[in-house]
Amino acid sequence: MTDSNIIIIITAFVIAIAAIYVLYSIILFQGSSKKGDELQLSTKNILDQVEVLFDKKEYSLVQLLATKYLDRVPSHIDVRVYLAKAYYEDRKYNQAIKQCSIILKKKSGNLETRKVLGDCYIKKQAYSKAIKEYEYLFEYSKNDKDVVRTLAQLYRDTDQLYSAIGVYEVLSDLLDLDEDIADVQSILAELNEEIHDYPAAFEAYKRRLGIYPNDVETNKKLTELYIKIKNYPVAIETLLYMLTFVTDAKTLLWVYETLVTLYVEQEDYDKAIEYSEKLIDMPGSNEFKARNNIAEFNIKLNRLSEGVAILEDLVMMTQNGFDVTLELADAYIQQKEYQKALEKYTLLLDKATQREAKTVNLLMCTLYIKWAVDMAEQEKYDESYEFLKNATQYNAINPEIYYNVANNNYKQKNFTSCVEAVNKALEYDKQNEYKAKYLLLLSEAHHQLGNFFEEKKALTDLLKFDEKNPSGLYRVGLMYAAQHDFKNAEDAFKKAILYNPELIQAKYNLALLYENNNRDKAKELYMEVLEQDPTFEEAKNALADLSTSDFF
Repeated sequence: MTDSNIIIIITAFVIAIAAIYVLYSIILFQGSSKKGDELQLSTKNILDQVEVLFDKKEYSLVQLLATKYLDRVPSHIDVRVYLAKAYYEDRKYNQAIKQCSIILKKKSGNLETRKVLGDCYIKKQAYSKAIKEYEYLFEYSKNDKDVVRTLAQLYRDTDQLYSAIGVYEVLSDLLDLDEDIADVQSILAELNEEIHDYPAAFEAYKRRLGIYPNDVETNKKLTELYIKIKNYPVAIETLLYMLTFVTDAKTLLWVYETLVTLYVEQEDYDKAIEYSEKLIDMPGSNEFKARNNIAEFNIKLNRLSEGVAILEDLVMMTQNGFDVTLELADAYIQQKEYQKALEKYTLLLDKATQREAKTVNLLMCTLYIKWAVDMAEQEKYDESYEFLKNATQYNAINPEIYYNVANNNYKQKNFTSCVEAVNKALEYDKQNEYKAKYLLLLSEAHHQLGNFFEEKKALTDLLKFDEKNPSGLYRVGLMYAAQHDFKNAEDAFKKAILYNPELIQAKYNLALLYENNNRDKAKELYMEVLEQDPTFEEAKNALADLSTSDFF
């Protein structure tokens, strides 16, 4: 016979003897003819027996013995407490609650009973009742770590976050072990984040880091919190500190990727490139994305040739390469290599899906518009019109096509054609995306045609749409000045300067108004104009004339 079998037999024998002893005791209680003798013999014996049985986890026997005894002696509190505890351990929560209620009616301050009752309510998920019991316990047992911890958790589970924070802070002060204190500080940090008390959250994270300065998860959470409040420099500092002790490949990958993101947020593209290059050789990193990012950052730094070279390599590396090819085409456009961009778009159209083809068509329309604008800047208007005509093949309702036709006509002093084209642009601008720009050009064309009523209408519509439009306010000021309405002209020029202090023409025209009634202010404005543009001859001459007249 094995040792384990012998142990099992002995254990079973002991339990059987205990059961017989208990049953014998019950028979004695039931058969005694003298109540006084029974109490004298049973009170201590019963309490000792239920305590021993409870410690041995013989909860059924505790229930049997205590119930029989309490039928005869219902006032015995200590035995009833063991009965309640036995019911709880046996998962008979309703019976346990009933026994606790009986006890608390007679002895409301029994803390052990209130704890059993509170634990029963927790098991039954009656959290409000559990909280009530544990709040009572907390009031009388503020130094009981288990009570404090349970109440804090109850508050947390029921989203009573402020109360949970208060009790966790009490718990933190009670704890001795650094490990336990650090765990509570993590909880406090998370709770304070939830209620948006970020200073308190930072403080809790820092307390934990005071114990475990190289704790990876805490440093990650601290970084994420800095990012949440947009404190990117300190987030970067934390990440750079992590690089001094982090060795786990997955965490290192996260640190480098986050650094790239943050440096982009700060528009520090050189640093973004530096850490993107580190990502290329890291296990688990997306090498293709890292290279693509490096290309994008070079383009943002106006290092177009470097960016284009990387994108050309990436196009060769991938079978489809739709998105990368689009980026490459856009880089060519920025370099004004429109023909190369057109070739890339045309190549994509040959194998594009229906959705991709729609995207490419819109981009080709934009390409031709930009090409046309470039030609117009070189005063090559025939080529510009031709490219705008090509743009209509890919998106005939793009309002920018007709705006640039109007702009070309304005530059060529074809003001009637300009009005027709800009009205068409306004018609196609369904989202009013460019309405202010179009109305401004319309007002200028009508001014050149002498259609002052139409000019005023266009400017009125513009300022109804965008009351703070500096150029519109400047044009209105000119209109008022031409009508000798100097007060309204002054107000319009002042507003234009308020919304755009760099609008030099508004300052110059306001100075002209002031020459008649505020010469010092006029001089001041002319000087401001010349600070902005020392070559502004009209301002130079006006300032010289004012100075000469003052002298004489």
